[in-house]
Amino acid sequence: MTARSLILLAAVLPALHAHGQLGDRVRTLLNGDSLAPPDHDTAYVTTYRSNLTVSLVSRYQFVDVDLERDGASTLTYTTNGNEMYGVGINYKWLSAEALFNVPVLNDSDPAYGRTDSRGFGLGYTGRRLWLRGFWNTTEGFFMDRPEDWIDGWRPGDAPITRPDLANTTWLLSANYALSGKRRYSHNAALFQMERQKRSAGTFVAGAMGWVNDVHADSSLVRPALQDTFDLATGFTRVERTIAGLTLGYTHTFVFGHNAFVHLGLMPGVAYVHQRITTTDAGPVQGEGTAAVVELKLGLGYNGDKWYFAITTGYFYSSAYIAETLSLATNHGTVRLALGLRFGGPRSGLLRKVGL
Repeated sequence: MTARSLILLAAVLPALHAHGQLGDRVRTLLNGDSLAPPDHDTAYVTTYRSNLTVSLVSRYQFVDVDLERDGASTLTYTTNGNEMYGVGINYKWLSAEALFNVPVLNDSDPAYGRTDSRGFGLGYTGRRLWLRGFWNTTEGFFMDRPEDWIDGWRPGDAPITRPDLANTTWLLSANYALSGKRRYSHNAALFQMERQKRSAGTFVAGAMGWVNDVHADSSLVRPALQDTFDLATGFTRVERTIAGLTLGYTHTFVFGHNAFVHLGLMPGVAYVHQRITTTDAGPVQGEGTAAVVELKLGLGYNGDKWYFAITTGYFYSSAYIAETLSLATNHGTVRLALGLRFGGPRSGLLRKVGL
């Protein structure tokens, strides 16, 4: 072996060793030490995290934009055709879903206008730390109960549609289980990558970041309703950045060996910065506080080879845009999933990122 070869080998070996150490550290951070004892109470939780799970997902989704008056009724714009279909993949700490409208499968009434919606979700679910992010954009709304807001409107008249109204949401939530007993599995409750063998729950502390953009070609409040809402001008856009803290409780009830019911509620308060584009005076910026809520419900059957689950998720925020008027956005889903578990994929690239 030449001197040049020896020098090259001496330079490469430390780099390869360091690269291996980095990969080991990533895998340990995400999955824990494979040689350590189980990181959960095995009398309460069975894990399938090393099995690749592929799910066919059908999701019923509603997205509402509410104009809430203090002590009075609420003007609501809601969606027409809420079904979305797609595929979910879960493996170890990773959960990912892609969902789309399929027009031929939507049970929607053309009279209420067309709603188009797209979404993508990505999550990390550890033993006590859970991170979940999603993006959704929805275009096309109609006014709920227009008889309360439009003079002379009667049931049977043409619905009041807003094809120009759109709502885009980016949301990241992080929750941490406060119980150190490790008897509750969030992965079992949401994605069935584990199975809750006995009922258990935990108090949860969380944080939420929310970027929301509601916009339309014309004012969200008709000129005839500006006095009703004590507004000097209409507005066509509200852009919000929300950062908040939540505190709540989550619990999974187990029936028999495989059936389960899951409940979780995390209310909180948040700082909100918003930019409102008015029809007369241009953009106006402000900041304040907002109420936020994260709600989870679910039930299903979770076996060793397959599972069936119906789970729901609901996110709500509300903040003042005028002295007695709040704009609230609601994003809710009912998720129906049928999943099968396979052996884990053998990939050097996946192992390098902790999978």
